[in-house]
Amino acid sequence: MTHFNEVKSTVRELFYLFRKVHPDYLTAITEAVNAVLSKSMSVENILRGERLFSSIEELRQLLIKELEEEVNLIVEPGEHHALVDDKGHIDWYKEKRAANKIDLSFWNRYQKYLTHIKGWADATVNSIDTITDEIIEYLEDPTVADRLFDRRGLVVGYVQSGKTANFMGVINKAIDTKYRVIIVLAGIHNNLRSQTQMRIDEEVIGRDTSETALRRIGVTTLPNAQYYPVTTFTTQEDKGDFNKRFAKQIGGIQPNDNQPMLLIVKKNKSVLDKLGKYFQECLETLDDKYRYKDTNGKKFINNLPLLIIDDEADQASVNTRPISSGDKESDPTAINKEIRKLLNLFRQKAYLGYTATPFANIFIPHTINHSVFGLDLFPSSFILALDAPSNYFGPRRIFGLTDNSEAGLPIYRAVRDAGGKNTSLPVGHKATDTPTGLPVSMKEAIRAFLIASAIRRLRGQGQQHNTMLIHCTRYNNVQKALGTLVGEELNKLRNNVSNDDAAVLEELKSLWHRDFSSTSRRMQYPVHSWQDIVPHIKPAMIKMEASPLIINGEIGDILGYKQREATGLSVIAIGGDKLSRGLTLEGLTISYFTRSTSLYDTLMQMGRWFGYRLGFEDVCRIYTPPDLYSWYRHIATAFESLREEFIEMKRQRLTPHDFGLRVMSHPDMMITNSMKMRYAEEVKLTYRGTLTETSTFPNDDQILSANYDLTERFIRELGSANRDELDHIVWCDVNVDKVLDFMDSYQTYKGSPQANARRIAQYVRRQRDKIAPELRLWNVSLVTLNKKDRTDGIPFAGHFVRPYTRTVKEDPKNSLFIKRLVDPKDELRDFSEADRERFKSESVSNRQTRSQGIRRTHPLLSVYLTVIEDKEFGSVIDYTRNPIGFSISWPDSHTLDEIRYNINTVAQELDINEDEN
Repeated sequence: MTHFNEVKSTVRELFYLFRKVHPDYLTAITEAVNAVLSKSMSVENILRGERLFSSIEELRQLLIKELEEEVNLIVEPGEHHALVDDKGHIDWYKEKRAANKIDLSFWNRYQKYLTHIKGWADATVNSIDTITDEIIEYLEDPTVADRLFDRRGLVVGYVQSGKTANFMGVINKAIDTKYRVIIVLAGIHNNLRSQTQMRIDEEVIGRDTSETALRRIGVTTLPNAQYYPVTTFTTQEDKGDFNKRFAKQIGGIQPNDNQPMLLIVKKNKSVLDKLGKYFQECLETLDDKYRYKDTNGKKFINNLPLLIIDDEADQASVNTRPISSGDKESDPTAINKEIRKLLNLFRQKAYLGYTATPFANIFIPHTINHSVFGLDLFPSSFILALDAPSNYFGPRRIFGLTDNSEAGLPIYRAVRDAGGKNTSLPVGHKATDTPTGLPVSMKEAIRAFLIASAIRRLRGQGQQHNTMLIHCTRYNNVQKALGTLVGEELNKLRNNVSNDDAAVLEELKSLWHRDFSSTSRRMQYPVHSWQDIVPHIKPAMIKMEASPLIINGEIGDILGYKQREATGLSVIAIGGDKLSRGLTLEGLTISYFTRSTSLYDTLMQMGRWFGYRLGFEDVCRIYTPPDLYSWYRHIATAFESLREEFIEMKRQRLTPHDFGLRVMSHPDMMITNSMKMRYAEEVKLTYRGTLTETSTFPNDDQILSANYDLTERFIRELGSANRDELDHIVWCDVNVDKVLDFMDSYQTYKGSPQANARRIAQYVRRQRDKIAPELRLWNVSLVTLNKKDRTDGIPFAGHFVRPYTRTVKEDPKNSLFIKRLVDPKDELRDFSEADRERFKSESVSNRQTRSQGIRRTHPLLSVYLTVIEDKEFGSVIDYTRNPIGFSISWPDSHTLDEIRYNINTVAQELDINEDEN
């Protein structure tokens, strides 16, 4: 593929020139590709000699696709979902930025670094700018002297999706806006803390903190870039975590010099305890301007605003200590306690968590406020959910969803010879067990790694990092023994390839033929001939590290990507806990994963294969047992369902305190550690054979008007009715998609977890796409009072409707609670006259259409125009449009599944309130 790579290299160079002319990067890419293809002599060589493309148009499309991926195409700005509590909050940042009242020196430098050094697309950088503006806005203005504030937020991304770039932007802007103390909590291992410090050195500070002399790196290597002093209490060395001796050596807290103070520390009780004590000591020596004493004599650091950024906020930060007998004053667990103590030392503070697995965070109780340690870390101020970039190789895309709405990629390979009782490394093995041999599936995975490496070389990616993951055990001794066996297998394979062993080459060719060629074709990647691949097999084998690297807490192996950046590292990594979270495996192609865990968050974080695989997605493979594959598929569905909750919360303009969150549960798995879920409550959701009805309307004229307009459009689009009688109008066999469009847009009152239109839509989609044929066609009824003449009713969607009058049962200040909307006979509207007569003749006690008497085959959606009266004053509450309610009579069908959820403490309160009503 020599000629293709030459052409691609030329296109890349032209793109950076064209981008100066075309602000739209996609136009710049297209123009560069067209310019090169119109003149390059290599094009004919590609088409004829390399036999990879049938036409110049196919070549054009691949070049555009690969260049788009290289410049890191991302979703357009604004594709995120924020849930914000504005109580006590004052908007400040955007207004000050628009008026040029903020010196954005740090951000501007970082922005140029992303564009000119990292080569990121303008759309990517603009998106980071937009979203980080939003996050900073949700914090408070740190420049207002003596103002008390305490903000708690959470940013939810995807595993290995690039959320670090987001919080680098937040740090730069936080410094620009005068947050004076910034503490980054960076994992629980030294290597993760060092990795984060290195990145902050490059992308925020601009110097290598491990050296005494100023050596510019990253953002300060730009032409004419200025170095801005930052007081750093930590360094990028492995032992560069916070210690008091170093803090005193650099001069400690010097508030008057106006320099930001930056600390990158690991989540460790000893480190955080020392840090808290250090700030407590400093408090005693600060000038009066920076100290504050409340009426109880408690002292605080004042006018030195603190921002704590908690990376992987669901790990170690969440309190797991049980509260006995409801005692809310029980001491929290060590790390949670130390974080809260740090926050409690400052009068102006903000806590910002980042995670891709927010399950534990949403189950933090939202009301606990300890007299000593203060509020728990529930994200009460805001939750912001980031959308994945369009080229993200993530759970939903890889595994698909359980409702079959997405199938997943064809890169999963079932492992059936590992983990069983009679295998060399069974599930439930002990630390003292020794594997006696490698399963056949692992040997195949190693050969797949060799083929993938060769194909990447053929595609011009031979200088990029290339990694295989083997994750089968958490025990260090077992990892070492496994590493020895893998090393022996690699050595044997290397000798055979070096000696051109015909049997081994035929074995590799067979694997390519039955797996790689068909998968590349299905994923619309170039299908390489075996003749083109063979010359790259031996060089790929030679480049591969002779022995696998063991990555765990006991052995100090580091993968060494940075040292091999110029030539690329090709390596097999075997590990356990250190590979479970945070650590990035560059160029990961083949994953062999049999280590089982029953926790959603742990299993998701173990998926090191998530991220970006630009130009080689088709050669990636995940070898794992079928049960683990199905678990990942379920977790991907549960995570997307939770994100839908965030979207719904944003749509209803609610806060984390107003909207109860829920996570789909699984019979064989737990969402997170049981101690993190001790406040969660499991509920069952099924609508089978039930009646769902609107009992509460939002007391908001704008929402009521929007629902009215939506419903009128919905009814009009149904066309001619099948039945038009005095007390009802019925449409039969309405396609479910029309009903779902209506439910997606109908705005439900925030405190109605049962009759919640969006949640009903989610339920219907899962059931419809799965096994429930009854939900594919619906009947719809427009209900009206039974009068001889309806023409004096309200004109509505081409019909005259006499609305139901309902009385508000409580103070209508915030909501309109009417208790019941439906008249029992409303559920019969779509039945035949004979069935309705039979219902009337039955005894009152048997008049339940949802019982065994009359079997419903389709759900009935009934729509109501209402007039609302105030019970206390007996007067009609005046609105621009009549409030619209709905009810659904569900079939009593065995094909309707029961879905189980765990709900947080906010949802529990909402459910209790609804039950009491």
